[in-house]
Amino acid sequence: MSGAGLGAWPRRGGAEPSESSPEPPSPSSSRVPPSDTSPSDETTPPTCGHAPGRGGAGAGGGASARPAPSEAAVGCDRNLALFEEELATRPRVPALLRRIAPYSALSPDSDDGHGPRPLGAVLGVAVPSLQTLLGLVLVLRLPWVVGAGGVVRACAVGALLGACTVLTAVSLSAVATNSLDPGGGPLELLSGALGPEAGGAVGVCAFLSAAFAAAAAALGGAEILLVYVAPQAAVLPGRGRGAWLNNGRGFGAGLLALLGLGAAAPPAARAAPLAPAGLLVALLGLQAGALRAALPGGAPHALCLPPRPGGALQPCPTARPHGAGGNDTGEARPALPGPSARLLAENLWPRPPEAGLGAGPGGDDDADTSFGVLLGLSLPSASGVLWGCSRWGSLRDAARSVPAGSLGAALATALGYTSAALLLGASVEGALLRDKFGASLRGTPVAGAASWPSPWVALGGALLSGGGAGLEALRGGARLLRGLARAGALPLPQALAHGRGPPLLATLGVAALGVLPGSLDLLAPVLSVFWLTSYLGLNLACAVRGALPPPGWGPRCRLYHWGVSLVGAVLCLGLMLVTRWLCALLALGIGATAYGYLEYRGAQSEWGGGLRGLLLSAARWALLRLEGGRPPAPASRPQVLVLLELDGALRPRAPGVLALAAQLQGGGGGRGLTVVGSVLQGALPHDLPRARDAEQALRAALAQSGARGFVQVLVGPGRGPGLGALVQGCGLGALRPDTVLMGWPHGWRRHRDPPAAARAFVELLRVAGAGGRALLVAKGLLGAGGAPGGTLDVWWVVGDGRLLTLLPLLLCRHPAWGGCRVRLFTVALLEDNSERLRRLLGAVARRRGLAAETHVVELHDSDVSAYTYERTLMMEQRSQMLRQMRQAQGGPAPWQASSTWEEEEEEDGGVPRRGPSPGNVRRMHAAERLNEAIGRRSGGAGLVLLDLPPPPPARPPRPLENYLEFLEVLTEGLGPVLLVRGGERDPPEP
Repeated sequence: MSGAGLGAWPRRGGAEPSESSPEPPSPSSSRVPPSDTSPSDETTPPTCGHAPGRGGAGAGGGASARPAPSEAAVGCDRNLALFEEELATRPRVPALLRRIAPYSALSPDSDDGHGPRPLGAVLGVAVPSLQTLLGLVLVLRLPWVVGAGGVVRACAVGALLGACTVLTAVSLSAVATNSLDPGGGPLELLSGALGPEAGGAVGVCAFLSAAFAAAAAALGGAEILLVYVAPQAAVLPGRGRGAWLNNGRGFGAGLLALLGLGAAAPPAARAAPLAPAGLLVALLGLQAGALRAALPGGAPHALCLPPRPGGALQPCPTARPHGAGGNDTGEARPALPGPSARLLAENLWPRPPEAGLGAGPGGDDDADTSFGVLLGLSLPSASGVLWGCSRWGSLRDAARSVPAGSLGAALATALGYTSAALLLGASVEGALLRDKFGASLRGTPVAGAASWPSPWVALGGALLSGGGAGLEALRGGARLLRGLARAGALPLPQALAHGRGPPLLATLGVAALGVLPGSLDLLAPVLSVFWLTSYLGLNLACAVRGALPPPGWGPRCRLYHWGVSLVGAVLCLGLMLVTRWLCALLALGIGATAYGYLEYRGAQSEWGGGLRGLLLSAARWALLRLEGGRPPAPASRPQVLVLLELDGALRPRAPGVLALAAQLQGGGGGRGLTVVGSVLQGALPHDLPRARDAEQALRAALAQSGARGFVQVLVGPGRGPGLGALVQGCGLGALRPDTVLMGWPHGWRRHRDPPAAARAFVELLRVAGAGGRALLVAKGLLGAGGAPGGTLDVWWVVGDGRLLTLLPLLLCRHPAWGGCRVRLFTVALLEDNSERLRRLLGAVARRRGLAAETHVVELHDSDVSAYTYERTLMMEQRSQMLRQMRQAQGGPAPWQASSTWEEEEEEDGGVPRRGPSPGNVRRMHAAERLNEAIGRRSGGAGLVLLDLPPPPPARPPRPLENYLEFLEVLTEGLGPVLLVRGGERDPPEP
């Protein structure tokens, strides 16, 4: 919330800072835009209180011969005079929106915020999601996985891979359909929906996995070059396996540099779907080879299996009829006879590797064929789920494109992997499948030998797939790193927050560390674990948000349920531990450290969240269990203290306030902390039985309203001091109300002592404000809810408006307001650009998850009417008469005035003014203008939420009944109104 205190009446020199950014002129205004030499934010313009009147009627209301006010002060002196005391600390909405415009209007990866959004689900989501290493894995490692693990285990790997990607895609779809502003990269999207702690932790793990994915693409390309294309190029020194790893490091580093150059190319050249094209080429080559061998007359492969296990492949002595073969081990059988049920049955289950067919280039045999090894080699092919939101800002309809594209890509990945495994298991002999590097084929990969028309089809597809995946990984890693640097929560150099070059170079540096192992087999399990860690964080955050839904969390994806995300998180965790448990613990430690550091730095989301919210939920659950019921877990929302006045029969005088408190809980059993408090005049222990009866009456009223919460009744000599003590002392530890909800003092004018009634109300506002608590003042017939098709109108005038825009989200969760439309209004003065403000207002509303119609109401400066002048004069005369009556009766004056504030304000060059105070005239004029604008647009609204003007300070003393008169004028003729004032943040504990 804003840092302005509730009890701070303005200084005479304070006003709203002027804006230094040039703007186009408003469509409805002929005023020229401010020049580049307009005053900066540090310049203090003339205050509203010193702006001259324009032709005001009545004595003292005419214009004086003073210099024209500056541009920053024009219009503020009358139209917003009710808020003039706090404009120096709580800016107007236009100033706030301009200040945050670069955050909400531009994407970090776009050159401007007004570019076209031409992409749909295929090009914008599915193609980036398919920019993975699946084609590379399919050609280089899938035959060995099928031969060493069997078709059953390979299909099980494919099923787990598909389940992991589909469940994670559902969680990503939930984030994408959560009514957020379609601006920013993947990190901005995740942080905006899941909170900066969870978003940052997922971003760190995703960045490391993206860098390692680029390194894996480079190592895969180096393996193709050194084993199948140009074995004679392995010239780096070393002995045995060491020489193989040294050549892998050297050529991998060179290919990684080429990928870096490609990632730095223009956007049009970087958008080519290389990986999907390579995957399609490899799959079509395998299918064409199997089809050719299956057709009658298809020539069998020239090489046959040896008569004894362990021998080398040899040319087939004679051509064999199609489909022939037997179980006689002495008879030579073709190594690639074509698809058959017999061969599929033989390859269903794992078999130990045979001597001479599994030896790698370094001479070592791959004896470890455990399920974790098979997973580690296969899971890099499912690394593209998060890239589905990499082009988020360019999608026509992100809420539809992301679910369709990401789920389609996940299913395509699983089907492609599983179909290729079945095809290889049914077409290639198991002994040949277990030849990982194609040594028995004289430098041809097994998948290439099974392809048609040439082994180069498979090799070309693998190179395209690796190149596309490497480019997408480098670009995605650079975007994530730039987002982390721009967030400012991690200790990263600010140079990484700007441009494309520094983040890309840093990503290349981290990817170079991934090249150091020198082998795809050594890097693939590490890469798999880090990808699974990022998926685990995304699924777990979506599960927590779904189980404890905060305001603004409302995914429209039909497949989403928090249980689905929880299953995805458990599955990712299990796959991590099975793949390589030591790397899994390291990756989890990195993610937990990033989360803890972000929480330590005090990062907070729009509505709060994180581990603190879970701890508070558990504490509130335990306390409510003692009250005799098990409530659902709460979300981050205002913790409300409801102040009620009881009549002689101990019944609440304003039951609508309790109904409103129940509606703010959102229905469904009471979410958030709610405490209903009241004060009885009396003394203890004499009035203790009456206090117990009052507690029972409040519990019954609380249950009747449908709310869940606690009850507290104080007994004291006076209601005012008792309410102040209740506001200050209510709560237990962290479960302390931060918002005070009270009713409007409707009968204050008919009170036997109106100044005393006004003073009691304002003193309560001061006490609550001094404690940093927010204020909600309910006026009118509340509790009935809104009619279907009605409106819930929010008028945001000053301050950051977080509480003001949060309340509609809470109310719309209750059935009483579920069918109402939310409309968000703000006020523009003459110097404001209305169209730009409307766009920014809509962006901020979407960023906060508020689905609202946005409107900008222009209030141009106008003269003070004679009616306003006379109304102000009558108000002051009534106040003066009440003071004289109190003094005549011998009672104390409601406020002392040895040198009254009217005399101080009315002096102009030593000459006292006649007539009403100019300050009161301004405030009355502002109240009438705002009331007229609100009544014209929101007269039939089910509820109007409006900024509460600041209460007057204790010094210098003022007649407090004038403040209530201004609020009466402000809300005159309206239906139910909720006056809202945000509080300060609680100070940190020592």
